[in-house]
Amino acid sequence: MSFIELESQKIPRITIGTSPFMGAGQFGPLGFVWRSEFFQNAEKMANLMQLSYEYGAKGVEVIPAGQILTAALLTQEKYPEFTILGSTFWERGKNDFRISELIKADTKIIFLHGSISDQRDLHLIRPLLSKIREAGNIPGMATHYPLYTIPFIQKNKLDCPAILLPFNYRGEFMGNQKAVEEIVDSMEYFFVAMKPLAAGKIPPRKAFPYLGKHNISAVTIGMVTEEEVIETVTEAKKVFK
Repeated sequence: MSFIELESQKIPRITIGTSPFMGAGQFGPLGFVWRSEFFQNAEKMANLMQLSYEYGAKGVEVIPAGQILTAALLTQEKYPEFTILGSTFWERGKNDFRISELIKADTKIIFLHGSISDQRDLHLIRPLLSKIREAGNIPGMATHYPLYTIPFIQKNKLDCPAILLPFNYRGEFMGNQKAVEEIVDSMEYFFVAMKPLAAGKIPPRKAFPYLGKHNISAVTIGMVTEEEVIETVTEAKKVFK
């Protein structure tokens, strides 16, 4: 089962993540190397996305920055079933966090970036979720502070069926791991795990069985080499069948 259904949409259970392509801070000095190698190189990113698709990661979790979205669309041209999920840009600028770019790309789930969600500001968040819903996409929220933001989502009955959160067996980036596990396992949201390898600290063979023990519907994994894609997606498929 490469896909799972949410609101009548087919959502890939395994996606390639794009944080390494941007040189996200959790990767330390390697992040700078990967950013210079990938961020503005659509063809190089697309090659990894296509390989991921071939091995069983049927989509991507993008942020509309650099050439990431272009790479995803290139992959979709070759493999029409390749599915785009995405998080908004982190700065509003003139383009409303680039939500319109994600809508145009037919992004199935559009997560508000964690830097938006974790403000827990209803006056900011509700109109953005409404914009996504009114365009016909599924609204979601990413969070770096799940212990606080997920209860906020529930308490305020936000139109947010999908939640993207850090989740891994070491508890890295999760805060209070036990409490976050209890929240995830007791709520009926579509939870997508990010940082499942804890920025490279967890080998794939140990990472995914942990996710399979919890209420995690899908996973997104940053990968930067062909070897990583083959090993990681092969292990992920053992749990996310």
